[in-house]
Amino acid sequence: MAEDDPAPAAAATFSWRDPHPIFVIVLVGQEEIPFGVHKDLVCNKSAFFSSHFEMQSNDQLEHIVKLPEVEPEVFGLAQNFMYTRAVFQHDETPPGYDTLISLYHAGARLEIHGLCKETLHAMEECRRITQHIPATPLLVQAWENTPDGSPLRKLLLQWAAEYVRSSESRGEFTRSLPHNVLSDLVVVMSNPDFGVVKNGPSSSSTSSSSSLSQGLPSRRRNAHDTDHAAAGDGPEWPVPPPLKHRHSDAGHKTNGRKASRASLPAPLKPSKKQRVNISIAPGRPFDEAEKLVFCADLIGRMLSGPGFWTRLVGPFKDAVNPLADGVPDYLDKITRPMDLSTIKAKMDRREYATADDFAADVRQICKNCYAYHPKGNPTWEACAKFEDHFEKNFAGMEKWLLKMGGEEPA
Repeated sequence: MAEDDPAPAAAATFSWRDPHPIFVIVLVGQEEIPFGVHKDLVCNKSAFFSSHFEMQSNDQLEHIVKLPEVEPEVFGLAQNFMYTRAVFQHDETPPGYDTLISLYHAGARLEIHGLCKETLHAMEECRRITQHIPATPLLVQAWENTPDGSPLRKLLLQWAAEYVRSSESRGEFTRSLPHNVLSDLVVVMSNPDFGVVKNGPSSSSTSSSSSLSQGLPSRRRNAHDTDHAAAGDGPEWPVPPPLKHRHSDAGHKTNGRKASRASLPAPLKPSKKQRVNISIAPGRPFDEAEKLVFCADLIGRMLSGPGFWTRLVGPFKDAVNPLADGVPDYLDKITRPMDLSTIKAKMDRREYATADDFAADVRQICKNCYAYHPKGNPTWEACAKFEDHFEKNFAGMEKWLLKMGGEEPA
């Protein structure tokens, strides 16, 4: 796949004050819907078109390009961006997530400078308006079609992590994810920089998205809205009060095109505790992937202060430096040093196969401390408090996972 935000295609400055008499006919989709765009403009904005026409003679009478794999609605949005620098206009309802994700992929393939970034802003605006995130099938499809480190993948994983942290339907959601996506989700949640969900677009895109939000029509529910997802779109997840469960087809229908996929709710405010009807067999053992989600959340809270953990983890957050820490013989006595930052890094690299492996490393920190420092030493006392708090939290794993699944713990 091309870079997510390719450089401008042409070095020459493009100006509408210059004549641009030549048009390109772009035949889009399987039905070859014709779009006419200025050749100079499209070559300036898109490295794909620029390279295409560099290999052709300048004296051609017709310039035709076929894009059978791109939907007409998607190319229409790309065309709108090339002419206006906006994915959609201020007085329009934003497209749905399926269309926007397809637009992101088209922007990367056609190497349209700035389109991928602007599409992410539009997705954040779509979330702000609908208060939903993409449904699981669409989220998984987007994850599979983007490379590791892609801004689109990062955004969707961040939304999923916020959903897991905030929603009472988090258990059903995590069980619907394939293990490769769940592994990436664990890494995101273990990051101490991962914070609470924001009431709107991220700070990096506030200026762009705020301009889009002015004048946008809000979508109102009516008697014809359905409470069930369309067949094959995957489950919707219950929206925390006061929002109601509904389709998130923020996009409009164009040329009889099917409405956007159903999507997951993106809870923006903590909801009051309520019982969610999710069937979990009594005594059902949780798998290691679910347990590692708990561990990722725990190590994230341990390192992400401020909070109660901050007062406990100080001496154990980073690796011991024998000289700087005034313990020159530390490595002579301790053969397996361990610290919380190392544990987090191992979680990020997915080196833990089980929750017990994670707990063993945390307990190793305490073993090392007790082996080196005599009882009554301030560091020994601090470790005893840290160990006690960790064991209480780790023992609450099943209760935490049951709460994720929507059951009230006994």
